[in-house]
Amino acid sequence: MIEIPPEYQQNIQERRDVKVIIVSEEKDKPRLMDQLAEKPISVQDWVKPSREEIHERQS
Repeated sequence: MIEIPPEYQQNIQERRDVKVIIVSEEKDKPRLMDQLAEKPISVQDWVKPSREEIHERQS
């Protein structure tokens, strides 16, 4: 059931053709990286690599 605000009810009663348009707005989903920044996933026994290890080149 669609409730019509009182200020529009008279206009609708005077007309026979009424068009109803429904617009559904979906909230933007937060990006995965933003979610992880807010709630990081903890991993047991994980050791943060050093800068040298991160940039180490593999042969």
